[in-house]
Amino acid sequence: MEQKESVAKWISVLHRQFQIYLNRELKDYDVHSSEYIFLVNLHEEDGISQEQLSSNLFINKAATARAIGRLEKLGYVKRIRSPKDSRAYLVTLTAKGLEMRTFIKTKLAYWSRSISVGYTDEEKNDMTRMIKQMSGNALLETRGEEL
Repeated sequence: MEQKESVAKWISVLHRQFQIYLNRELKDYDVHSSEYIFLVNLHEEDGISQEQLSSNLFINKAATARAIGRLEKLGYVKRIRSPKDSRAYLVTLTAKGLEMRTFIKTKLAYWSRSISVGYTDEEKNDMTRMIKQMSGNALLETRGEEL
C-alpha cells in the first residue's frame, strides 16, 4: 500500500519549527539553534574531546569546531589541550555554560510537552522508538551501509 503522506516532509516541518522556537527563546543569549545541542551534550559528558563530541552528535568535525569556537567566544565553554593528546582539545562548560544548559533544558522540556499534547505515555514511547529506528536507518543510508 502506497503511503500518501511523506514522513520525511513532516519530520522536516517539525525540525524547522523547533529551530524557529529555539532561535526565538535563545535570541537574548546569542546562542543559535545549531549550537544548543553542544551545551546539552556537554552537561551529559563534560570534558570530552571535540572529536568525541562530533561523534556523539553525528555532526562533522568542522561544524563542531565552528560551534565550539563561537560558544567559547561567548563564554559558554572553554577548550583546553588534552593532556593525553596535544593535538586534541577537551571541551568543558563554564559557569555561564552551566546556567545556559539549565535554561535550555527547561525550553526543551516545554517544547516536548507542547508537541506531545494529546498523546498517551505509551504513544510517546512508541513514537520515540520509531523515530530512533528511522534515525538509525538514516545513519546507515548516509554512511552507505545496507539497511
